[in-house]
Amino acid sequence: MKKKRFKLKQRKLVTVLATIAVLVFGYLFSTNNTEVKAFTHGPRQVTTMRRHYRHWTRQAENWFSSNSGSTQTTPTTADVPRDATDSQLLALQFAANKYPENYVSLGKSTLTSLQIHDALEHNHEQAWYTIDSPDTLGRSQAGQALVTYDSVSATAAMKRPSFAESANPTGYEGNNRIAQLNGYRGYFYNRSHTLAWSLVGNLGGPDSSSNAIMQRNNLTTGTRAQNVGTNGRSQSTAGGMAYAETAIRDFVRERPNIPVYYVVTPLYQGNELVPRGTHVQAVSTTDDGQALNINVYVFNAQNGATINYADGSWTQN
Repeated sequence: MKKKRFKLKQRKLVTVLATIAVLVFGYLFSTNNTEVKAFTHGPRQVTTMRRHYRHWTRQAENWFSSNSGSTQTTPTTADVPRDATDSQLLALQFAANKYPENYVSLGKSTLTSLQIHDALEHNHEQAWYTIDSPDTLGRSQAGQALVTYDSVSATAAMKRPSFAESANPTGYEGNNRIAQLNGYRGYFYNRSHTLAWSLVGNLGGPDSSSNAIMQRNNLTTGTRAQNVGTNGRSQSTAGGMAYAETAIRDFVRERPNIPVYYVVTPLYQGNELVPRGTHVQAVSTTDDGQALNINVYVFNAQNGATINYADGSWTQN
């Protein structure tokens, strides 16, 4: 028991030291006047800080885990840790009776106070978004944004631009046909947004040619259920990606003075072209997630069909 407590204290100490190191680095970085503007406005610098923090703390935790004789296990569908790794989330198996709205809650977000603070300072507490470049296979990657009352209100007053033909994500072309599955009739796939247009789409302007939210880099090939679940319209019934999107939209409308930090990551297995799922996190910023705190994994699956994620083809069960 004493040895276990000692290991726990060691683990906490290293995590604290890693946090202090990041804060010291941030202070030194901010004291250089020529660098302040770059940190405030440059997404690359902000992203680098976050990645350094996550890397150092995870390295410390992994080291103590390996030295204490513990092993990492794949979570069951009944007990998924909030800090589950990408490989653990990918290992989860979709079951319509367990996840009727195509998502599983992971509890509280793992976004840190430092990350939330960076998100607020990135554009002086005004709305912004960034989308990572596609990988070598052309697959869309992660996106992050600060969602505000103004960004949601402005988008609501606009007509959403149409998709360009070039906007088709990997695995989409040639595989999207009408399906009749368990009460749903319609196209099997959607061009599913990573970052929702309704939350930040207005930042790119009304012209679809200049709106990154409507372009391929922000889209994945997602089933209808992955996109909206069973088409519920309220926060309590919305499913799929729409669950978090609806919750964020409703929140900023009710509390216009509190922006929401929003991070979305599609997850692929190996070289497959279609993501198996998407990890979504969102927190209210001015209170470190006390008022709004979302951490969910959305399954890219459809009840009544089997998907070949390698190329996007599918068959009816």
